[in-house]
Amino acid sequence: MRLAFISDIHEDFESLQRILRKAEKRGYDQLICLGDISGFSLPYYTYGRKRDAAASLQLVRQKCNWIIPGNHDMHAARRIPQHSGVFAFPENWYALPPAEQAELSADSIWIHDDELEPNYSSEDLKFLKSLPEFAVLETPECRILLSHYAFPNLSGFKKGFYSWEKEFESHFDFMQKHNCQLGFTGHAHPRGFYVVWQDRFRQYGYRGMKIPRFPALVGVPPVTRHKHRRGFCIFDTHNQRIRVYR
Repeated sequence: MRLAFISDIHEDFESLQRILRKAEKRGYDQLICLGDISGFSLPYYTYGRKRDAAASLQLVRQKCNWIIPGNHDMHAARRIPQHSGVFAFPENWYALPPAEQAELSADSIWIHDDELEPNYSSEDLKFLKSLPEFAVLETPECRILLSHYAFPNLSGFKKGFYSWEKEFESHFDFMQKHNCQLGFTGHAHPRGFYVVWQDRFRQYGYRGMKIPRFPALVGVPPVTRHKHRRGFCIFDTHNQRIRVYR
């Protein structure tokens, strides 16, 4: 089975269209989106006049077999994560002013107060609220955990990114709990991709390789054109080969 992964679109509809055309030419059996369809702020992103969250979400819904929400999607839908061991979100979280949110969380949580409002309809927001925070994909060869980021920060609300294998220990425990030998995440916007084993973290560029051993966790590149990191990933479950394309 050939699985194609996209993540971190950030309302960049033009890049999403381009990436999907390339993925379709390569061929896949299932397409998986690992979140952050939403989330645009200036001056961090520069395609302001061409951003379109609603069109991006519509296209993802048409094309993808699996969709996992990211922190920006959950913020857009005013949704509190249920699987978060990094911070106890109060029920009135989105009613609080940003300064109070920052103080309450000791400035450890992304507040997203600088983001432009996405052009979502009420139906779009209802859909985002309905998405699972993680999922397990059954394939003939293995079970794969799909998440926006690594447990206990599954949805990516906590500030910071992991770059050392020991930081992923809780995620490997979470994978084992769900009997998964492999995991895929987005969120970190790598230039290329990374693979984590329980004893090693390794960054790779835009290339292919066979994953030599399991359990393993793969971090995929973003769709957004920001900082020239745009790309997508295809994993063949039969031969255990991964390839990341620009």
